[in-house]
Amino acid sequence: MERELAGTTIADRYDVLELLGRGGMGAVYRARDRELDEMVALKVIRPDRARHPDTLESFRHEVKLARRVTHVNIARTFELGVADGVMFCTMELIEGESLRHRLVREHSLPVADAVAIARALCDGLAVAHAAGVIHRDIKPDNVLLASDGRVVLADFGVASLTADEQGAFSGTLEYMAPEQARGEPPSPATDVYAVGLVLYEMITGLRAFAGTMSELLVAKQDVERVTFDLADIIEPDRAAPGLKDLIGRTTAHDPNVRIGTAHELGRLLAPWSRDAPSPVKRARPTPLRSLHSVIVFAPRGVGDSARLHVAEGVHQELLNQLVGRPRVRVLPRAFGSAVPGEATVVELTASGEVLVVAIRRGDALATTLQLPLDMPGIPFAAETIANAVTDAHVPGTRDDTFELLLRARSASRLGFMGVGPAIELLERARAQAPDDLTILAELASILVRFRFFDISRLESTRALVRRVSEAAPELAASHVAAGYLELHTGDAVAAAIEFRTAIARAPYDAGGHEGLGRMLLEAGFLTDAVARLDEALAIAPDLSSVQWELARAHALEQNWLVHDELVASFKSRGNTRSFDLMRFAWWRGDLVRLAELREHYPRDAFATELVQRCFAIALDREWAVHRDHVIAFAMQKQSPSRRLIALHAQLAAEAAGQAGDAATCIAMIEHAIAHGLFDLHWLDRCPLLEPARRSSQAATLRTRVKQRADAILDALYGDLTIATRSR
Repeated sequence: MERELAGTTIADRYDVLELLGRGGMGAVYRARDRELDEMVALKVIRPDRARHPDTLESFRHEVKLARRVTHVNIARTFELGVADGVMFCTMELIEGESLRHRLVREHSLPVADAVAIARALCDGLAVAHAAGVIHRDIKPDNVLLASDGRVVLADFGVASLTADEQGAFSGTLEYMAPEQARGEPPSPATDVYAVGLVLYEMITGLRAFAGTMSELLVAKQDVERVTFDLADIIEPDRAAPGLKDLIGRTTAHDPNVRIGTAHELGRLLAPWSRDAPSPVKRARPTPLRSLHSVIVFAPRGVGDSARLHVAEGVHQELLNQLVGRPRVRVLPRAFGSAVPGEATVVELTASGEVLVVAIRRGDALATTLQLPLDMPGIPFAAETIANAVTDAHVPGTRDDTFELLLRARSASRLGFMGVGPAIELLERARAQAPDDLTILAELASILVRFRFFDISRLESTRALVRRVSEAAPELAASHVAAGYLELHTGDAVAAAIEFRTAIARAPYDAGGHEGLGRMLLEAGFLTDAVARLDEALAIAPDLSSVQWELARAHALEQNWLVHDELVASFKSRGNTRSFDLMRFAWWRGDLVRLAELREHYPRDAFATELVQRCFAIALDREWAVHRDHVIAFAMQKQSPSRRLIALHAQLAAEAAGQAGDAATCIAMIEHAIAHGLFDLHWLDRCPLLEPARRSSQAATLRTRVKQRADAILDALYGDLTIATRSR
């Protein structure tokens, strides 16, 4: 018997806000993920579906597979959990209605709309099938028409639980392919058959199969193909005999006769989708009244903004205070972002010695405050603003070293150019308060991120990270520091778990979002990565390291327009990273720009000998002259950082790849993998690696890197190492 969960918290993590609907598998709720500060759909599996001993392990396997699939027409599957006596999974929350609801309302759809929906399903399925994931339960109930205009297929990874008591088959019998009904393993053609039945139903308004289970099982084996009378549909001229024949081929009883792939079906549907309108009738989502959204814009300065770092301190303290208040969801944003109409908006402006605060509810200005921009006033200012938003009280205190900490954080956001000043400020703060764990955690985080390549600092940095990790596990900065230490010397999965823990400790601190986002970007999960990095930039818009990582991703995607805009923005603020710019120019094939940058490359910059030789190869094409030196440099273990050694090998691989030396390119990639490489995005997209990608060893190398990349995604949307718990 299912119990009502709205208003409860599952696994000490998911605030269950409201029931969205019930189905054959269980109930679906809107919920807030506290750890990642995201709204999700939480599907609770019916107890009778979840009670079989092997269900959890089978379900975990399916969810892991489904998690790999990222496409605009597929609802993401995130996490599997068992807690408080409930089995559940979390999925992307899609605002809108199901195709089933629309068919109930409208009976049938215009051909253009029906074909547009079917093609969207085919686009998503083609990506899923390429990843080895079969849906197995495509039906109108699982097709969502989102309010943003998307057609989204839901419940990937969940269909395996729809097996009956004896586990005879999974899926919904009315939409099941004949071979699936016989209990045979599903294939891409199985999903194609179901899409054909959904298309038939959208056009005719009728289900192709109906009746008792026995009748359905017989019909599935007797009907050679599904067809219809053109006179019975609303647009017979538009459909023409060709669409009727295509649906027949899609629903052929014999999989060998049936259209076998979603990609092929989508291509064949193209003639009926020209100039088709959006299949989704857009509607404004119903406001969620059980959760109060508060958007806090990052502070900006006008005129004399020398106290902007104090305003940033108020901003961070305000976020920290609001996050603990009941029924409040805080959404930090950079200026220019879209704002939901029902949200409360807080704008902070530093003007001289005064912080001007504007609080808006909807389109109306609710409150304007003017508060002093001084260090002792930070807790008071944050509390005053929080009270104006939520009418609550949270005390807070800070000592005199806090200003040094804030100035250090502000400097560190500039990247390498701000590291020296940030460390100097934190050392001054440390001298004043040697046992202040907040200061020590911040110092450890900066040292391990930016100065770990300095062997002279290695042992002291390690010791500092260990100290703050053991003494202050409640601080996000402790986990950020531990994450970067693991990234350099341990393993990537442990690093990702540390970054995720940092987010759980402080959802509105940028460090955890940045660390995890950068890892996901390298692992090739661009959608998840950008979500984390956007969150980091919403909290700290001037976080230059995030912006450089995004520029690198756009360079690998050959999206040079956006890349150039980002680089221009960096240069206008005096923030340049010569090594990155040279490498991007190399990938682009812009040798003129590379030569200009190389001429002015700083002598004390990163890996000077290797970098200079690699870029010399790019310009003079004399691989034979430099080859042995490049290989020797890449192979020597001159750094305690496995990540740096892997990067050296990546550069050598790029040089070999440009020269067409596939064997050396492969050898350097193998060396990088041996030192922890998980940069699947680089391996798949770097144009200089094309000789390696054509080699017979390429698939094996990619599989090894892909396994590591997948493990990082699992660390974000993992199985929580879940043990069944009860209240």
